[in-house]
Amino acid sequence: MSSLNHSQRSRFIDDLVYLVLESSDHWWPGDLVRLAQVSSAWLVPVRRRLFAFPILHSFRASTRLARTLSDNPSLLPLVKGVELQPMPVDGRHVHSQDISSLNMILGLDGLQHITLGGLLSIRAERFLHRVTDAHSVLNLHIDGSLMADSISLADCPSLDWDESISFQFCNLKTLHLNDIEITISHPSIPYQLSLSELQFDHVTFIRGYVTQLLQETSSIRRLCMKSAQTSEVDEQIRCVLDSCAVEILEVEVDVEGPFEHPIFNNPSPFLRSLRLSGIHADTDTLTSIGTHCQNLENLAISGRMSVVIPSEWASFIANANLSHLRSLELPWVTQLHP
Repeated sequence: MSSLNHSQRSRFIDDLVYLVLESSDHWWPGDLVRLAQVSSAWLVPVRRRLFAFPILHSFRASTRLARTLSDNPSLLPLVKGVELQPMPVDGRHVHSQDISSLNMILGLDGLQHITLGGLLSIRAERFLHRVTDAHSVLNLHIDGSLMADSISLADCPSLDWDESISFQFCNLKTLHLNDIEITISHPSIPYQLSLSELQFDHVTFIRGYVTQLLQETSSIRRLCMKSAQTSEVDEQIRCVLDSCAVEILEVEVDVEGPFEHPIFNNPSPFLRSLRLSGIHADTDTLTSIGTHCQNLENLAISGRMSVVIPSEWASFIANANLSHLRSLELPWVTQLHP
């Protein structure tokens, strides 16, 4: 009798498996593998989570994933995205034997999220063209940060964006590029993208403008630009604002300074949120915002380059025609001497 009671007390309720897995978004892959070995009740939900978005930082891992998927076709529908960031080992770069596994992974049907980094961020367009079901891709991230310190020009992270990529990834919602050089070719025919968010972090524009990438895209929800200094992005931002309705604009610079070119030339009636970090902010900056961004709901200015004193902030709030403003974030310090 006591043995039966012990068995009843120790029995795990299978329906709780999903609740346990959903209790955290930060399961380690090793933990998931061990949970999958507990019982058949754990196997299916753990597999779904384990294979949803594989993160691979070596060609060996890519080869093993490709072999696993080839040997277990039932796992193929579980893969919804992939992060591929292989790094060179002992000077070894991309070899022919690595290409077959990359082709298999990038050729999967139904991939919605793709991150390419490491060696794959070098002339990244080569690997974008290997994506077979590109119409399914919603989020694309090219991450050159792991190769950013390379002293060889041949190993420099780069992307050559042309109309073939735009047509290939025609349903893309989010494009995120960081620590990479980009060349944007002028398209031969007009097109529209369904992009919602554009984020460029420390991207060097070798040739071309973001507007050439967007073409006749009429609006995007969020534009985020991070760079070493304002001169690298101010003209790009102005061109986008002049040709496209932007709802959220975020600008962050490492070397604090003024915009060499004003980013607001024309009214931006669709802009709802503006965040500026590291720029030189003065009363002219506030006047430009008040004149061109009259439908702002959120305004945040941060950094140590503000020369706006409290009375000038008060005057700006009182006199600017910002009737929709709901939140205002001010810098903690000013550049002025006390």
